[in-house]
Amino acid sequence: MCYAQRVRWERQVKLSPAYRPKEFLSTNSKTGTSLNLPVINCRPSARCAQACYACTGPISWHNSITKSLAVDAELKAGRVERLIEEARRLTNVRISGSGDLTLEQVPAIIRAARSCPGTLFWGFTRKPEVARALHRKARNLTIILSFDASSKDRSFRGYRGPLAFGPRRPEDAVPSDRRIVVVFPEHIQGHTTKGVPRHRLDCPTSRGAEHDNACEKCQRCWRP
Repeated sequence: MCYAQRVRWERQVKLSPAYRPKEFLSTNSKTGTSLNLPVINCRPSARCAQACYACTGPISWHNSITKSLAVDAELKAGRVERLIEEARRLTNVRISGSGDLTLEQVPAIIRAARSCPGTLFWGFTRKPEVARALHRKARNLTIILSFDASSKDRSFRGYRGPLAFGPRRPEDAVPSDRRIVVVFPEHIQGHTTKGVPRHRLDCPTSRGAEHDNACEKCQRCWRP
């Protein structure tokens, strides 16, 4: 499905007010465990929407969409007890395995991180206001602000947190910005787009590294 179709599907799902997700977290072969959210929260650039990985595979199936919407509602309501219970048993939790956070959910994420000092919460957002609201709010919380060549704002003046650049196409030059900690070449069906130049900050899995449990092996995005 395309990004627009996923958005339509999410808007068609009607959750009962009493519905609660059985589990907050989802398994992910690359990141290990992730907190998946709906894409209706997103503010994608044109490039991001075209390359959205939440639109293919099991993460795009109906049960995954329903769960992401239920988790989204729980975070907005500040109900994070189950998330804390699950996260305490883990070394790390990837935030926004799909979708994105809203400012309304920031207090819940900070509370969860501070309640699980032995668990690293890390992830990405396309929203500068979310990145600013979460930056340095807990020692075990890392949020990376992501942008690409089609993003309207590419300067983020005054923001001192880490940045990610991508998806990157062959014609895209990586900006000379010391805040960039990782570059993501564009992927199509799991394969890097042909002709994308190599960069010293490329995500290793985009250049042939083992995919399973790759983030724990690399940890570049955990504490940049």
